[in-house]
Amino acid sequence: MKFSLYLFIAFLVANVIKAQPTNYKSTVQEQSEFYSKLNMITDAEFDNYNKKDYNLNKLASPTATCVLNKKIFGWHPYWMGSAYTNYQWNLLSDLCYFDYTVSSTTGNNTNASFAWNTASVVTVAKNNGTKIHICATMFSGHSTFWATPSAQTTFINNIVSLLNTRQGNGVNIDFEGMGASDKAPFVTFITNLRTALNTANPNYQLSICLYAVEWSSVFNIPALNPSVNFYTIMGYDYYYGGSSQAGPTSPLYNFQTSYNYTVGKSISYYMKQGAPANKLVMGLPYYGREWGVTSNVIPATTNTYNTSRTIDYVSSNPTTYSTSNKFWEGNCYSPYYAYQTGGQWRQCFIDDVYSLGRKYDMVNQRGIAGIGMWALGYDDGLTGYWNLIKDKFSNCAPIVCNDSLFDMGGPTRNYYDNETYAFTLSAPTGSMVQLQFKSFGVELNYDSLWLYNGASINSPLIGAYTGTNSPGTVTSTATNLTLRFKSDNATTTFGFKAIKSCVAPTNTVVITQLQYNSAIENFVNVYPNPSSNQFSVSSDKLIKQVVLYDYSGKLVKEISVNSENALVPVKELGNGIYFLKLFLVDDTIRNRKIVVQK
Repeated sequence: MKFSLYLFIAFLVANVIKAQPTNYKSTVQEQSEFYSKLNMITDAEFDNYNKKDYNLNKLASPTATCVLNKKIFGWHPYWMGSAYTNYQWNLLSDLCYFDYTVSSTTGNNTNASFAWNTASVVTVAKNNGTKIHICATMFSGHSTFWATPSAQTTFINNIVSLLNTRQGNGVNIDFEGMGASDKAPFVTFITNLRTALNTANPNYQLSICLYAVEWSSVFNIPALNPSVNFYTIMGYDYYYGGSSQAGPTSPLYNFQTSYNYTVGKSISYYMKQGAPANKLVMGLPYYGREWGVTSNVIPATTNTYNTSRTIDYVSSNPTTYSTSNKFWEGNCYSPYYAYQTGGQWRQCFIDDVYSLGRKYDMVNQRGIAGIGMWALGYDDGLTGYWNLIKDKFSNCAPIVCNDSLFDMGGPTRNYYDNETYAFTLSAPTGSMVQLQFKSFGVELNYDSLWLYNGASINSPLIGAYTGTNSPGTVTSTATNLTLRFKSDNATTTFGFKAIKSCVAPTNTVVITQLQYNSAIENFVNVYPNPSSNQFSVSSDKLIKQVVLYDYSGKLVKEISVNSENALVPVKELGNGIYFLKLFLVDDTIRNRKIVVQK
């Protein structure tokens, strides 16, 4: 296959999963170093190299004026060329132009492709009312930079000059690979940068990239807070190029209990360190990592092959990344592809619209400032991903009535220490919010859940719950119900699982059997649907048996199960609609329609 932007070369790093930041390269660094060697400058050069014709704009003009209620921050790498013609500007609050590569000895930019002063993407972003930022990177040589005050001064003066030249909005500092020894000089540098920005224009914003996992004590958050407008957590590379096992680039929940770092844990960690929720932006990947693996198991041991895959690359290669090769990992809530080539098994973990949407839900539940995208253009304008932003982070967002609800550990894992959050569930006008708790267990007297009858924690308290004192079924008296959860820094347990539904007003908060049946009926996840290979089915209760009928009512499959999760192979079945029945341990039956499509 011909090489293009979306087939990154493999970067081999012989480290285990729990490597220190100084011992491996992030995907951002890999890509930055690769493209900086091409010595290209213009959008046309990169478009030609990437074999992309971005003049074929995929996006129609917005049909509705949707106002964002979160910061939507996207990095635009210079190598994306004219990809900005497919950006939906009304759904992008901030664009960050990547990257000013900092010389540790002089402070000057060493990236010949950095064209901030003339970049068309900056002009177009400004014309569309999107804020523009410069991303400054340093991947090594930090100690030299700290020991060279003239280099720091030059860098600061250059950034101020660049922002002044194009009336920019801010600078994003991405200094990767720092360790504990960099902690104090980094604070001094950021403080001096903040002072210079204030002198030039008090409205200039300063943001800092935080590591997904801070293996060493690098960031003195309390000391940085006065200087920093917001932090961008790099919520990716939890499993990276050097990982000894294949896994999700950005796990929502624990993939493995022995390595339990996730998006939610990163948020909790930095909030515990003192970062205000309204200053945290969760960066999420529009790419995944693909590995060669020794066998097709979960988790699988990696071998010598690994590379990055963008959303666009996967969607543009439907034969390799087909529905028959697509699977669902229910612990971490991530899809992945598994296929063979030349006798070699490969696995690629990459988000789709559904899994990314669940991460966006967590951003809303945790009440943080917004999201970041690494990187803009990696979806090449696929409307589903822009619509997802609209549906999660704008005033056009629809109310979702029937949904599953978990603590931050997800359906199968424990929640985490040091969690504090509150969020509100809503129903349409004329309806009420109903929560049916299917399991509940937190550390007695130390971890607690509170429920409030209204749109905030200032609303009337319905109840406080700890230990195994489950709320049972709770129904609001109006259109909102608020949850607040807090865990301490010690014991954790399985937390809670609940079903959200919207119900018609009643005179009491006691639900009818019909309402109850309707609620539990919706607590079944089937993924992917349609599928040509197999369906992953999960329920809140043990599944005893799975039965499948065709459209005429003929029994075509029976599977005995003793788990909350089941895989239903359908490769041998023909295309069409089938009816799925789940027989549960409590003798209830759940029904679903599934589609086999090849």
